[in-house]
Amino acid sequence: MHVGYLVKRFPRVSETFIAQEILELERRGVGVTVLALRPNDQPAEHGWLDRLRAQVIPCHELGLSQAWRRLHRRARHDPSFSRTAQRVLAEAFAFPSNRGKRALSAATVIAETVAERRIDHLHAHFANQPSFVAYLAHRLSGVSYSFTGHAKDLYADALPPSLLRRLVTEAAFTVTVSEDNRRHLLATLGPTAAEKVVRIYNGVEVPDEPRHEEPPPSAPILSVARLVEKKGLDTLLDAMAALVFDDDSRSVLRLEIVGDGPLRESLHARARDLGLDDRIAWSGALPHEEVLARMRRARLFVLPCRVAGDGDQDALPTVLLEAMARGLACVSTPIGGVPEIVEHGATGLLVPPNDREALAAAISELLDSPEKRRRMGEAGHRRAARLFDRRTNVAALRERFEAAVEDHAREPDAALVETGS
Repeated sequence: MHVGYLVKRFPRVSETFIAQEILELERRGVGVTVLALRPNDQPAEHGWLDRLRAQVIPCHELGLSQAWRRLHRRARHDPSFSRTAQRVLAEAFAFPSNRGKRALSAATVIAETVAERRIDHLHAHFANQPSFVAYLAHRLSGVSYSFTGHAKDLYADALPPSLLRRLVTEAAFTVTVSEDNRRHLLATLGPTAAEKVVRIYNGVEVPDEPRHEEPPPSAPILSVARLVEKKGLDTLLDAMAALVFDDDSRSVLRLEIVGDGPLRESLHARARDLGLDDRIAWSGALPHEEVLARMRRARLFVLPCRVAGDGDQDALPTVLLEAMARGLACVSTPIGGVPEIVEHGATGLLVPPNDREALAAAISELLDSPEKRRRMGEAGHRRAARLFDRRTNVAALRERFEAAVEDHAREPDAALVETGS
């Protein structure tokens, strides 16, 4: 089986879950070609990327006029294709903003790549532009497709409900990464979409055993996040200031923040204003292996998610899965699918978003009880092994791909039926 993976850019530092998913599919014998819709602006240096066999095909270099000429040439040689091309052109130009033209160009490249590389199925990550491109490529090539909806693509940068409903209806299936997301999609699309939308959690590598050694008091609290509003890092800085300056016993307390993003300067300024310069290590974006190493050395993991002003929110933060898999007690907030990860009182603590006092109290509770941290860390490891093991979850995705290819082989393609082929 050969699957084409449609993504905006590849590989990206903040989207390790896509590359890891592809790596696991390849381990299970699936051939993968990555179809990148834009030039990569976040080069990634994860060591395991060298193990990926998938070739990355750029789909952003074809201009609209070139795409139209290729479609027109194909229609001249295959008159039955003419009606399909006209419908695809009309749908592309009806797409919100100016992105429809780019979508048409990319879909033209992808349809040709499907034929050249004998791709059996297309799968897009993110339920907006990439999924629309997959839909157009499906119309042009006849190949089946599916897509995964994550977070921003469902809440802050979502397609109009009528268009998203069409993409879900045409798709072989639609994946989303949390039950909270699934409820949101069904409320948006209506109950008829229920049979097409399946929840498959993102998977991570789960070690056989959690860490057993207790880190020293000098070990930091750790947070790993893009420096954006929905991560709530300003609240974490405020909580850190309360912990440091309200309790003299916290003289060795340190916080490490791994990640980069548009709020870097404002967060650094906030830390300076709070007098935390000597208490915070800003590590920037790091290779995945180094992030995992920092998790093994940390005392606990904190990610105070919130709903951003534009509606963006986390759905299933991969870093929480990875922290739990390594036996770290976690503190977070009940946003999106986070309660599906962190079981309050068992694997960590959940506090209201934007609540500095509650966040500081939760962190303090776990700092003061190494035994509670150890117990929660072990419970988190067991929960990660049961629900978020990448091998199990990617196996479920592979089964969906196989079923889609088999079903498609048994049924006449809808695009070809309507053209009379």
